[in-house]
Amino acid sequence: MSNLREKLADLDFVGKWKVWLSISSVLLVLGASAVAISGLNLGIDFTGGTEFTITEPGAATSEEDVAATLPDDLAGEATIQTVGSGGYSISVPPLGTAQTNEVRGELAQDLNAEVSATNVSPTFGGQSLTQALQAVGVALLVIVVFISYRFELAFAMATMVALLHDILLALGFYALVQLEISLVTVVALLTILGYSVYDTIIIFDRIRENVPDREYERERFEQEANRSVRQVVRRSIYTSLSTLIPLIALFLFGSGALVDFAIALIVGVVAGAYSSIFIATPVLALYKRWRGGGTGTQGSDEEETAGPVV
Repeated sequence: MSNLREKLADLDFVGKWKVWLSISSVLLVLGASAVAISGLNLGIDFTGGTEFTITEPGAATSEEDVAATLPDDLAGEATIQTVGSGGYSISVPPLGTAQTNEVRGELAQDLNAEVSATNVSPTFGGQSLTQALQAVGVALLVIVVFISYRFELAFAMATMVALLHDILLALGFYALVQLEISLVTVVALLTILGYSVYDTIIIFDRIRENVPDREYERERFEQEANRSVRQVVRRSIYTSLSTLIPLIALFLFGSGALVDFAIALIVGVVAGAYSSIFIATPVLALYKRWRGGGTGTQGSDEEETAGPVV
């Protein structure tokens, strides 16, 4: 524990911005490449389709058994997930009413189970995708307005970069492993935004406390920004670890949509913790440096103090 404290007290969060941004750039390029090559695996919530829900099957013990009961023309396009205790969910491209009833009857008979079917039209799916994007956009806008009012525009811009970093990393991960993106994923993304903003604001609030309102001084500001991160970095790490514990348990012992939700949040919490510490503050310092004319006035000769790491 003391070694961790010493390493954090000596770490230059602002001065090593090229290292942190390079790590993020590599991950973002990998994610973008996955999106370009494989695309995003959008669920029927966004693309439209037919979903069969199987409860209490008496003749199926695995997803492979369920797949074997589907017609050959649907088996290759079906997405099968375990739901609850022994139940299954099957998503296939949009089917007509007659074909939906036929497949539902065959599944109920072959699996000796209760089967329900839900149809989502492609038009409704497209509307859901548009509304989901609008929800994320409105959330980002509200966050920018709030932080600009609570702090200043520079802090809002840095926060926006960190949030976009988190969203793009999460989407890149989904594209890389081809996880299905559903409305549950959108809820998880909005949750990630809230968590990441909370973590970032803690750091920014400490920076504002340590840097009183006065003429911008580059060296002084970057010293105080480093000191501010060091004072709260352990709290951020411990908060993230505490959040990950129940999420990992949900991933290991949950099923269906709960697992998808847990995966999205795990990726988002890790990305959010990283961006709050290693992206938001360096970007803030770089933005301040740019707005201050590149160099700014020199700081005082007062020696930097690391301050307590809490």
